[in-house]
Amino acid sequence: MAPARRFVDLHTHSTASDGSLNPAQVVERADERDLAAVALTDHDTVDGLAPAGEAAAAFPALKLVCGIEVSARWPDGTLHLLGLGIDPPSQATRDLAAALLGARRDRNPRILARLGELGIPMEMDELLALKQDRPEGEPVIGRLHIAQRLVARHVVASIQEAFARYLGPGGRAYVDKERLAPRDVIAAIHAAGGLAVLAHPVGLGCQNAAQLQRAVKDFADDGLDGIEVYHTDHDERQTRQYLDLARQFSLGVTGGSDFHGQGKPDAILGRPRVPLAVLSERFRQKLLR
Repeated sequence: MAPARRFVDLHTHSTASDGSLNPAQVVERADERDLAAVALTDHDTVDGLAPAGEAAAAFPALKLVCGIEVSARWPDGTLHLLGLGIDPPSQATRDLAAALLGARRDRNPRILARLGELGIPMEMDELLALKQDRPEGEPVIGRLHIAQRLVARHVVASIQEAFARYLGPGGRAYVDKERLAPRDVIAAIHAAGGLAVLAHPVGLGCQNAAQLQRAVKDFADDGLDGIEVYHTDHDERQTRQYLDLARQFSLGVTGGSDFHGQGKPDAILGRPRVPLAVLSERFRQKLLR
């Protein structure tokens, strides 16, 4: 009898957005890692969930959690919210994805225009060529794809340099995109049948513990369900801090790798190890039933 699987990864990406493995390959790798559950949480799209679900049917010991990752309005750092356990075919899910993709369609040409002004011409066709292995549906083009082309063309030496010099906040070609307020994103996730989770809180860029505490309290007041305590970018001190905040505001605890594949080679699917036991009964009932 095979031993029970004891770990989960509730934050991964595929070629449906900016990952390098297609949805079926993400599922296959999760099974190879002997995970009890894996969430596919592509940026702004649910197009990868159907092929992921088809692949998951071959691995009865692995539970696929349907998800999405959404950027929300935030003044300083980066605020991402995960929708876990969403209903992909629902009208609410389709409406949310359509609004998010519309914001991307507006942003990408503006970034390319700025790069052109800097003497770095780039066409959308170059970026679409990176999306050959993707599910059906509108291709999701993001800054990571632009960064990959900048590296391939030897404009920069690394993805990190591309964001630091050009694509990140303060970069020479940075363009912000239209974002919903956190409350509206949380409400949209709930309307889509999911649980709203604060992703990688380190990205908020809070200057001190009090500022972070106020932010999490505000999100909890807006209906936030959980916090991603365990994440590739969190050190031990931060993990303890986020666990304390989860307890303080009665938030569910989750965790994931933020796996992208080649675009983020340090993020390894199944790492950090997130015990199934850290999930609250509410999260287990919703995500693993």
